[in-house]
Amino acid sequence: MIPAIRRRLDPADDTGATLILALIVITVVALVVGVMLSFSDTSVRVTVAVRSQAASTYASDGAAQAAITALRRSPFNNNPSSTTYPKCFGVGATADTLSLNNFYPGTTGSAAASAAVKCTPDPDSGAAGGLVLINHDNKPGNAILTLGTNPGEDGLNVKPLSSTIPFVVHGGVVSDSNIRVVNGTLQTNTYAYAHTGCSGTIVSAPPVNCAAGTVADPDYASEAGSVPTYRAVPAATAANCPGKLVTFQPGYYDDAQALSALMNGVGSNPCKGSVWWFTPGIYYFDFHNSSNPLLGGSDVWTVGDGQLVAGTPVNSAGTVISKPAVPATVPGACQNPIKDDAAVGVQFLFGGDSQLQLSGTADAEICASYHTDRPPVAVYGVKSGSESPVAGAVTKLSSVPSSDANFGASASVANLVDTDALSASWTRTGTATNLQTGTFTVDGFAPASTVPAGSVLNSATLTVKYQNTAGDSADARTVQLTPRSAAGVAGTPINLTLPATSGTAIQTATVDLFGGGTSALATAFHNLGYSGAKAVYTVGNKHAGIEKVDTVQLTFGYTPPAFRSEDSTIPGGNCLTSTYTGGSAGQCAVLSTPTSYKGRFYIQGTTYVPKAVIDLTLNNITAQVLRFGVVSRSLWVKETGSITYSGPVIEIPDDSPGFGPGGTVVYLDVYLCQQAASCSTSTGVLSLRARVLIYDPSGTPSPPARQITIQSWSVQR
Repeated sequence: MIPAIRRRLDPADDTGATLILALIVITVVALVVGVMLSFSDTSVRVTVAVRSQAASTYASDGAAQAAITALRRSPFNNNPSSTTYPKCFGVGATADTLSLNNFYPGTTGSAAASAAVKCTPDPDSGAAGGLVLINHDNKPGNAILTLGTNPGEDGLNVKPLSSTIPFVVHGGVVSDSNIRVVNGTLQTNTYAYAHTGCSGTIVSAPPVNCAAGTVADPDYASEAGSVPTYRAVPAATAANCPGKLVTFQPGYYDDAQALSALMNGVGSNPCKGSVWWFTPGIYYFDFHNSSNPLLGGSDVWTVGDGQLVAGTPVNSAGTVISKPAVPATVPGACQNPIKDDAAVGVQFLFGGDSQLQLSGTADAEICASYHTDRPPVAVYGVKSGSESPVAGAVTKLSSVPSSDANFGASASVANLVDTDALSASWTRTGTATNLQTGTFTVDGFAPASTVPAGSVLNSATLTVKYQNTAGDSADARTVQLTPRSAAGVAGTPINLTLPATSGTAIQTATVDLFGGGTSALATAFHNLGYSGAKAVYTVGNKHAGIEKVDTVQLTFGYTPPAFRSEDSTIPGGNCLTSTYTGGSAGQCAVLSTPTSYKGRFYIQGTTYVPKAVIDLTLNNITAQVLRFGVVSRSLWVKETGSITYSGPVIEIPDDSPGFGPGGTVVYLDVYLCQQAASCSTSTGVLSLRARVLIYDPSGTPSPPARQITIQSWSVQR
């Protein structure tokens, strides 16, 4: 039996401690392992998620980059009239979406991803707005630029008689001399500069600078490479104005008085009240009334009645129609290059001292053609050139098509072409008194170059050398001359009588064909041109003797149509070159309306007459008069006190935000379809949006020169 004292615990005894320590160690290790296993699982799960997110980001980024590359290379459809407008990736019906099937490779064991990129033009920029491209390449730098520096001549003279409505200009106003505002206010939305001072009220931002430097002539070129084909003015007959529409074709017109007579509105004129339609093309008005005796009158074309419409006709909706409505609605009767980049219009060129004046209630609207690389110049003043008269030269025959039995084989080219010992001859024998004739025909007389229609004959003579050994003054000799037109068509024969012989010696007859510039040959040269002629020589006598003809020659000089500068020298003086102080005697303006004018006059395009003056009185207007700016030597504009139009009278349009300096902004929305063989905007998830600027330095779509600027790049979550 154990004693009780032995059953007490000994304080120094550590029996069982090892077990406790082991349990603690095991617990700690288990906890650590558990935590480590938890972290490992989280890391694996995070890695998988991040890998998927990265793949989505990379796929979206790659799809956007592919779309930008396609934009840089594709013919972005910026034609508002197209049924597929606007499209970013071509011209098809769905070309605003780029499909990228199986675009991004999948991770191990998973399928590739696909994407669809939707391109949406910013509605406030470029092609999306349906705007015509207008920028510094195809519009003048200023709304008004006057280049004259003549002492005593105002550069810009504005007289708005309304006390409440200013004369409004949209665009810069620049004068290389002075600006004078009489009895009213000149107001522009931008700058106004004058070189030699200002007077009157001028409102601009910044304030007007009246001691600015000068601005150079922009030196626009005309669209005419050479003088156009001569055109005769239609006569005022009912046949020429069917339905009260008179149609003109592009060409060279030199008769201001014929134009004025057609458009004078006189009661007996069957074309009174007509629409004068100038079809699209180049018109050169170089009036020669004051210098060509065939024409007569002044070099001022006056439209006193009806409506002048120049360009492609349109209806009230702006849709092209086959011919203008009668009556036409002005403005809005022709295709406007400010509103339609498909506009095909006219260019009116004025040469020499030629002038156009609107009077009475006549309306006029002149529409130019649209261009991307130069202003649409509607009215152009010729800046250089002068006429070059062709000196009188001898033209000779080149063939003898026929001769009668009397002259026979002696009528040959060798015998008739030159003055020499050779001649065609007819020996008349016997003493019979009955009349006998001898005749032959010669042809040729071609000039060194064909004389174009519209030419002015300066001199012309027919020279025939002939002889009769009997010297009978009763013999009758005639020549029938038939000129051929520039096109080679035989014209109206001209019958000439040669002088009778005086003695038996050979004599020279020089027959005048000029007639002071009004002869039949002068008319033929002017109306039809000239390429050669045929001459029939006939002699009749009643006596024996030998008739000899040594030569038949035609000599003439002429002046062909040419571009004449508006400051060129004109016979009798050029009033366009005179210092202009308001239209006193000896002064004139290339475009003008008198103070009594009640019609409407609009130029839809740039007016460029750097060496001439424009003087307009405006009353019944409802829109901008001189659109796309005006460049002239001097500009005078007066508004009547009754005018109610308060908008800009002269303007240059603002730049459109098209392909040029403004650029076109588009949004690229990337839709992603993970592990899918195809994708669309409806099946994909929006994962990225980019805003990019498309910019063509040339102003027209021109890959690969097109530039792309990324304005924003936003991942969608």
